[in-house]
Parts: sequence; structure tokens; C-alpha cells
Amino acid sequence: MRRVYLPLQTSIRGVRRRIQPPLPIKTLEETIDDRIKASTSLDAFGPMRNIRGKPASWLSDATTYADKNAAIFDPASELPYNPEDMEPVSRKQREEKLLRQKQKLSVKKRIGRISMSHIPIEEQVVILFPGQGSQHVGMGSKVVDHKPSMQLFERASEVLGYDLYELCKNGPKTKLDQTIYCQPAIFVSSLAAFEKLKDEENLEGRITDVAGFSVGEIAALVVAGVLRFDDALRLVKLRAEAMHECNQLVPSGMITIRISAASRLDDALNDAREAAVEAGERPLCEVANYLVQGVRVIGASNLCIDFLVKNADRYKIQVKQRIPVSGAFHTSLMEEAGQKLYFALKKEKFVTFEKPHLNVFSNYSGGLYKTKPTEMKKLLIKQVSEPVKWEQIQQGLFHRKKKVDGEEIYPTYIEVGPGKQLGAMLYLVSKKMHRRYRNYPC
Repeated sequence: MRRVYLPLQTSIRGVRRRIQPPLPIKTLEETIDDRIKASTSLDAFGPMRNIRGKPASWLSDATTYADKNAAIFDPASELPYNPEDMEPVSRKQREEKLLRQKQKLSVKKRIGRISMSHIPIEEQVVILFPGQGSQHVGMGSKVVDHKPSMQLFERASEVLGYDLYELCKNGPKTKLDQTIYCQPAIFVSSLAAFEKLKDEENLEGRITDVAGFSVGEIAALVVAGVLRFDDALRLVKLRAEAMHECNQLVPSGMITIRISAASRLDDALNDAREAAVEAGERPLCEVANYLVQGVRVIGASNLCIDFLVKNADRYKIQVKQRIPVSGAFHTSLMEEAGQKLYFALKKEKFVTFEKPHLNVFSNYSGGLYKTKPTEMKKLLIKQVSEPVKWEQIQQGLFHRKKKVDGEEIYPTYIEVGPGKQLGAMLYLVSKKMHRRYRNYPC
């Protein structure tokens, strides 16, 4: 028996296809009979439910795009199917969506925060380290009787090339306030106090979170096990020298201001920059720190600072104080310092980063540090020339509370190092939170 092939037809685009055999021709009477049967059938497309009472499989792919679009955007349109028949399908879709959301949330929590739920909330401890501006002559005098703390000062003096403890204890203040000396002094003094605190109190397995303001963030990374002390000290030394060099470019400083809903802070900053341009100076006037709600620190040139002080009433802002620092830190003035940190951190042997065993807050993002070394380096580099989001960090610390028998319980907050500025800001955030705060001086 010979096989018969249908003739080939070539289309205009050059695609060869076989001619389809003609369909059987029905008479007019047969066509009308078929249509009548379809219209009078109780279920023209098959049963609405299968034997087990579940929706028929054709319901999953029978709705057209036009039907869905009309059902969503046209409130007057009806659903293409009986809502009762579609309910099981919709319920299954909702359950699958909720499951996907829970899976994403659990992954995000697992990556973002180290769980410390095994520690009762009343036993948890949060360590806070201050930053530049909290320095004072006499730092280190309260840890002189503690050998491990003094060993940190001795090791720091070897790396820095000068007697750090002598400078901290006796000054002079004019030298201590200089960036190249101030940052290492605060860093080492804070960690020396922390060493003594660990021996005096049982903090083993109780510390859950650490945060530091500006240079204090590097001390927090040491406590969290991310950096070794020697590596961190080299990083602080490089950071202080690079920021000191940037300070020489423009005479600048930082002031604390209070704003309200009626304040025109953006207008004030823009007008201050315009005044600097007219005077032939660099237009440097930016928000450097977000402290608490309604309180900001402005980093600016001396000319812009004078402009803000003189025109405070005009813009409805209240100038509180000038911070004892030698430059406009955490502003665009520090971009060159960030570049120097970038090239230094690119070297593998300069600093080694490990995964944190505690939750560490970032000044740049206001959130928690990630575990990848590349991400941690980026946060440290950007922190130098970007605003410190301390207000956001405090909100994260505030939400560490838990309800026990209807009562809000907070962890213990300990500010370790010189000054009590971080505690004062906690008081503005929550008085209940501040009741669990104390300072451990150096």
C-alpha cells in the first residue's frame, strides 16, 4: 500500500506548510441542530465539578485577559464565573500567596537579624559606644587599676607612635580635640572601659546588640567579633588622618539645631550655600547627623554656620550648640577620606572581616550589618561622608522591647565610654527605655 503525501504550499515568507485536508461539509439543517443541542445543554463545557466536588480543571485556564481586566477595573461588570464555584480556586491562590510571603519573611529575618530569643528580655544587654565630641581630659583614669584595659592603651601606643594614655589623662584639650588624636583616644578608651565592665559584671551570653556613633561604630564591630583590635586600630588611625586632611580644605565645623513643623530647614541650607558662593567659598552646608525627632546636626563651613546662627529666627530653627570637633564630618567634604578607606580596604591583608556574632547597627543605613565582608566594607566607607542615621538606630533599639503579662519589658542599655550623650537621646525617645539605661565611664 503506497503512502499518499499531501501537496506542499509555499507561503510568501518562504515557510513551507502542508495543505490541510478539507473539513466535512455539513448541511444547514445539521449545523442548526448542533447549535440547538449546545444551547439547550445544561453544561455545554463539561461538568462544573468533578466527582470529588472540586472545581473542574478547565476553570483554571478558561478566563480570558479581557474578563479579568473587566472584573478588576470595571466595578459594574460581573465575574465571568459563578463566585461559589470560583471560591475554592481563589482560596487556594490566597493560601499559596501567604505561604510565599511567610517564606520570604523568614529568610529576611534569618539574614538580617541574629536571633537571641533564647535569652530572656530582662537579661538582654545592648552596648552603645559614643563618638567624636564626647572626649574630655581624664579619659582612662577609671580603668587604670584594670590590667587588661591598660594593655589596650599600651598596644595602642605602639601602633600610634605616641603615649595615648598620657594624652587622654592629661591632655592638653586643644590637642585631644584634634581629629587625628581624638578618634583613636575615644576608640581605645571605650574598649578599655568595656574590658573592665566585662570583668565586673556577668555579661557572658547576655549581649545581643551593639551600636556606636561615628567612630564608635568601629568599637562596636570589635565587640561583635567582626574586627580584631589591632586591625580596627589601624583602620581608626587611617580614618582619622584622612578626615583630618579633608578638614584642611575648608574651615568648617558642626552645630546642633532643633526644628519643628514650621521650620524651613531646606531653605536655610540652600540660602547658606548661596551666601558661600557669593563670598567665593565652597558651598558646604549639609545635614550630618539625624539624632532624634526634631534634632539635627549640621556640618558646614564656618561662613555657613555664621549665616545659620544669624538667621535662625528667619527660618524658625533653634541653634543649640557648636560641637567641639575640628571639621564637618559625615558630609561631602569627607569624600576623599572615603576614597582612601576604599583603597586601603581593597588590600586583603590590611583588615580581616569576620561574621558578626552579635547584631551590629550601621550608621549609614540605620539598619543591621550584613554578613558579607564586601557589604561591611561598603558601609564603613560610606559612613564617612554620609549622614549618621542615629534616630533610625534608636528606633531599632526601641523595638527590642517585648510584652510580658501585658507589660513592656526593655533590655538593659549600657553606654560604655566618655560622656552620656547617647543616654540623653534615649531619654528623648522613650522615658521607659531610659529607665533601663546606665553609663559606664572610662
